[in-house]
Amino acid sequence: MQCKKIKMTYCLFLKSLIICLFLCMFTLCNVSNAEATYRFAENDLIQMAINYFSLMQGTSAVEPSEVMLSLNVPTGDLAKITWICSKKEHVLLALSETDKVIYGGWMVATGRNPGQKLKVGDMRTPEGVFYVKSIEDSSGWGSYVDKATKERIGYGPYFIRLEAGWKGIGIHGTDDEHLHEIGTDASHGCIRMANDDLLKVVSMSKKGQKVIILKSLN
Repeated sequence: MQCKKIKMTYCLFLKSLIICLFLCMFTLCNVSNAEATYRFAENDLIQMAINYFSLMQGTSAVEPSEVMLSLNVPTGDLAKITWICSKKEHVLLALSETDKVIYGGWMVATGRNPGQKLKVGDMRTPEGVFYVKSIEDSSGWGSYVDKATKERIGYGPYFIRLEAGWKGIGIHGTDDEHLHEIGTDASHGCIRMANDDLLKVVSMSKKGQKVIILKSLN
């Protein structure tokens, strides 16, 4: 009789354990990818900033001691921020050119086709010096059709419109189903990023900020 009770207790324990494991797995599998982030490590940020400042300086390499990392931007310093997008590295950097300060960096998707943008619909990200024209709530915009895959892709919560000489060029988010395209050539010409990262970028953005889009940091 005692053995039977022990056996029943053991069976109930196993059932409870299996249910708990199942619930844990279900929860993990259903965590929204919208919470994903593609931020770079601090050492990588500093190195990319060094590469950029050295590229702009031209004559000699910038020393690591000349570059400062600051992950918090005072509100009064927002106007100092320049956004750097490198198409080859698929990176968007926030930095101060005057103070040589790097504030952050995120992996992004850029135009599906390489090279300078020449016409509407060529799926290239324009290269050059541009400016933030407006920061728009795009949460109600729905989605657009990817010309290459015919899949529908969301804009994410915000659209940072650029004065780029081309209609509809900006920085925006994506949806869960297309997060795997971050870090690749995948967009119609915009700079596309994970929504959580976009929210951080929006918090640091201001109309009139300079946006430089480069072929490469090297």
